[in-house]
Order: sequence, then structure tokens, then C-alpha cells
Amino acid sequence: MRRLTAEVRDTPSTWSLQDIDALSHEISEWADDPFINSFVQPWTSPAIAPNCSNILETGDPVVGTGFTTETNTFRQGPTPNGTQVADGFYHPEDEALLPWFMRLNPSPAQLAQSGTNGRYTFMGDLNQFAVFHSAPPGCPA
Repeated sequence: MRRLTAEVRDTPSTWSLQDIDALSHEISEWADDPFINSFVQPWTSPAIAPNCSNILETGDPVVGTGFTTETNTFRQGPTPNGTQVADGFYHPEDEALLPWFMRLNPSPAQLAQSGTNGRYTFMGDLNQFAVFHSAPPGCPA
């Protein structure tokens, strides 16, 4: 049985930037928009504020926000400064889902029918930033 654990932080941090974080970020973006030619309404998030983007980059809004999943049995040695960071977990990145970019604000039941189970990110309500609990704010004019 897999256990998912969210790491709660006040701001995007480097905590989740371990092992598979960058890989999960890039694979998700490649799968969603391989040619980087899908545009959405301009959005911003704590990870890129105060900047705005209009590209469907599912990992960019949530950079520095991740979760853990067990079973990382890869033997990890110490870092170059001699500290040991292996904790037995993989650290994938949270990803923003299409309803967030589309600024959908339907009821949770309607979101459940969309296949996202009422979430705007993989982590859903476990994502500590309120901007991912509803449709994204627009960019300042």
C-alpha cells in the first residue's frame, strides 16, 4: 500500500526539489503540451509571482510544492557536503490540472465528473496555497 504525504510550507521551497521532482515536472509538461504551443488565459501563482504566464505549463505554477511517496530503495550516498538526505521516499512535484487553467468554478460534483475528483492540483486541498483551491486569479493589468 502506498502512502502519500504532503509537505506543508508557507512558501515554495527547495524541500521537494529532490530525486524525481524535476523529472515529474518535465514529463507532465511534455505530456500535456509537447510543443509548448497551448495557450491559456494569463495566470500567476506564488511560484512565479509577480510575473504572469499564458502557457499551459502544468508544473510551473506549483514549483517547490510536492509530496512524498514510499518505496525509494535506491541507495543514496551523502551529498557533496557530507550530509545524508535519503529518507526512503520519492518526491514528485504537485501539478496544476486543466480545470485550474480554464478557471472553472463548478461545484465539486461537477469537477468529480471531469475526472479530477474535484481538485485543481494532484494534491488538492493538501496544497497549502489557497490559489490552488479555486480557479486561478488573473494577472494584474
